[in-house]
Amino acid sequence: MKVELRMSEWMVNMGLVGLYRVFEYGRKQGIISDEYKDSVTVKPWGIELDTDVLPQLPRAYFLYLLEEYSVAKRECDKLDGYIEKVKNEEQFKNVVSIIKKIISDTGKKIVKYFPNPKLEDMLKNMKDIKKYEHVDRILDYIHEFKSIVNEEKVNEKLTFNYFKAAILQSFFGQVSFLNVTKNTLDLNGHVEEFGKSYVFPVVNDLQLEQIVKTTHSTKEINSFLEEKCNYQPFKQLKREWKKKTIEEIKEYIETRINKCLLFNDRLAFYNFEEMVFSPIGVAKDNAFNFNWYFDSQQPKPLSSLARLVLLFAPIGSTIYVKSEGMNEQKEQRLYAGFVQTDATFAEVLQKNNHFRQLKKKREPFNKIVSQLVQSVKKESEYVVDHLFFLEFFSDYSSKKTHLHYYHLPMYLAHYFKQHADRLDYIKPYEYREHFVQYVLRGADPIHVIYNYLRDCIKNERHTIGPYIAVRERNRILQFKKGVRDVSKTDKRVSALFMQGREIREAIMRSSGSEKKVTSIAYRLLNAAKAGNKKSFMDTLLRIYMSADRPISPIFLNALHERDLDFATVANAFIAGLLANQYKEEQEEVQA
Repeated sequence: MKVELRMSEWMVNMGLVGLYRVFEYGRKQGIISDEYKDSVTVKPWGIELDTDVLPQLPRAYFLYLLEEYSVAKRECDKLDGYIEKVKNEEQFKNVVSIIKKIISDTGKKIVKYFPNPKLEDMLKNMKDIKKYEHVDRILDYIHEFKSIVNEEKVNEKLTFNYFKAAILQSFFGQVSFLNVTKNTLDLNGHVEEFGKSYVFPVVNDLQLEQIVKTTHSTKEINSFLEEKCNYQPFKQLKREWKKKTIEEIKEYIETRINKCLLFNDRLAFYNFEEMVFSPIGVAKDNAFNFNWYFDSQQPKPLSSLARLVLLFAPIGSTIYVKSEGMNEQKEQRLYAGFVQTDATFAEVLQKNNHFRQLKKKREPFNKIVSQLVQSVKKESEYVVDHLFFLEFFSDYSSKKTHLHYYHLPMYLAHYFKQHADRLDYIKPYEYREHFVQYVLRGADPIHVIYNYLRDCIKNERHTIGPYIAVRERNRILQFKKGVRDVSKTDKRVSALFMQGREIREAIMRSSGSEKKVTSIAYRLLNAAKAGNKKSFMDTLLRIYMSADRPISPIFLNALHERDLDFATVANAFIAGLLANQYKEEQEEVQA
């Protein structure tokens, strides 16, 4: 039987991308038989699925995850990156401690499940390796450890534990094979549980829909329900339909059985709740405001087919580590990202494959946005304007989700096409990421710039980065107004930056004190952040008087905001006050 899986909400599209990835992987690896090679077909509106292939998907699903998140590969790659460094006597002390930690952390997990006297001795003896003379021993231990962790049963167990806890439980509750009671299952056990919990219901529900649609005999329907009597949703139907005519059964389906929220033409025997998709799901018993036709037992009806598609969402997304917060408040979390657009499914698939490749290369967000915009095949303003990114961090145990939408209106698309590479000068990396994400959320990145300047003052970072952040923010503001030629305002921002540089040089010549520059920068930054123009101009006037210089007329912008807003004027000057003289800076200021 062929069914249409049409694109709709982002979580459905995420699931469709994941389903297609698993199918392609299974087909290429020979997990899915050749006779089913055309069972999943890309259509402009989504996927056409031949349900005969469903029993083969569970094994492909788990083998895909085992390869994608292989603990053996991850740990061996880490160790390979340190082998040459540990051979260097100068780097030995620092590197050997990292190597020992990698082997120790994973080794303890291995011996927990697979007692191994040789590995246990290695973990014990490894503590004695402290001197460079022991380099050959640590290299031998690395070789032995790689051999152990690459054993199929070891890698399978560790990898299952990892992706179930770190990846899948960000998406789902403790259902089916994700329940803690199923932790002892091996690959075959997981495949069997997947089939029983997800494939079996889909096959049953679709067969019921087909029989009701094509038969003229209640006997055939009742016989089918009797055959599937172990399937919970059919137990009530068997009782209810026993003495009904075909017409009464069809009326019952139309009036008494809910249709799916996500695939509207499918019968819904389940609920869209947190155990099915925890990032935005709500527990059924608490879903007082979500009752569907006042049905408290099925407040958000979901079909078994939609439930299966959602199970592929983690594979359809791109998983990456993201830093949240700044400096001491920084925390690393595992996020899932997705590119959503109103284009065809082929383009949605292509964009998310591209997004995934770029994230694997650790490309910064500005490069990712720029390349995805450049890759829009149709130069249609509608297509670009309906392109957006979303990412979320979800913790099922604490019932917490951080969900961010990053929209890309046309003015930002034009900006990224022309100027995205300029953002590379914003370093450290985390400030660039925060800057871009603020912009994509439609928020003013001025708070990122204030934090960036304060960090540069506090840690004496003499870099071009803050100036670039100030200039690019101003460019974005100009693009938002519909201005495409930003050369005039660029010159004004550059002039303010150079004023700050000149004053810095004057202060350093007269006092030779970096502390004086730092003190002035703090005062100016506090005034700028508070929006206090009077305090800023008073401090500025004193600086110029002490340097015996006339104040530039360009600072009138700070008062009247005719060409530049106060924040741009103030921050461009402060950025100049903090920057040292570098050749690459001069080139960028003039760019």
